[in-house]
Amino acid sequence: MTTDPLFYRLFETSPETFFLLLGIPGDAAKEMAARYQYLAIEFKETSHRTDGVFLPKETDLPLYFLEVQFYARASIFADLLAKVFTYLKQHNAAQDFRGVVLFASRSLEPADTTPYRALLDAGQIRPFYLDEMPELANAPLGLSILYLIRRTESEAPAIARDLVARVKREIADAALRNDLIELIETVIIYKLARFSREEIQAMLQVKDIRETRVYQEAMEEGKKEKAARTIVNMAAKKMPPEEIAAMVEVDLEFVHQVLKGRSNG
Repeated sequence: MTTDPLFYRLFETSPETFFLLLGIPGDAAKEMAARYQYLAIEFKETSHRTDGVFLPKETDLPLYFLEVQFYARASIFADLLAKVFTYLKQHNAAQDFRGVVLFASRSLEPADTTPYRALLDAGQIRPFYLDEMPELANAPLGLSILYLIRRTESEAPAIARDLVARVKREIADAALRNDLIELIETVIIYKLARFSREEIQAMLQVKDIRETRVYQEAMEEGKKEKAARTIVNMAAKKMPPEEIAAMVEVDLEFVHQVLKGRSNG
């Protein structure tokens, strides 16, 4: 599963989920999320791109750097710190920070963490393991969607249907409701790649994807610029044009036009 776009959308749509993950409870997590701006940052003059950065809106709060790891990579902590210190050098060398690595499982964490032990022991860098996260009863929607990612193929559809029904029942804001439903659809599309989009929509009992807000905004006259920015961001994460077109819900030709224009620029 290509996880970067999933987690970016999850924390962009429901930023309090990140702070719930850190152990901050309920309303306090929402209040903390409101004090940050969540971005994927590409650093100038380097090949570094973060999975996500929570930029504080107040000077006394730390930066949070997030890395999501679903395969073994011995350099993950070094990669995280390279991004942290590049950012500090380019912006504010005195800024306090925290690093968070979300591993799919503990087995993916590097065996030798000697160079980073002091930062790990001090809590400056914190690893989390998706498959070990305790599942809270009546968990907020963001966490419930996070739990969905770790479900098996056989479990996921029924749980996703319940989540879609819950979103429709609990979320009054139409834009946020559509974002969350589309995110749930995206998780299932990744997990059940052998099924067509139409089969998955029938499975989840949701309307045709071309009626959703993302597609309408992308294709509406005057709003293609928003879709173009999304396409450029996904392309920077090495996603193929066909996958980008499917996720953004635009024609493949439009994706090629955007990427061609970017390369010419």
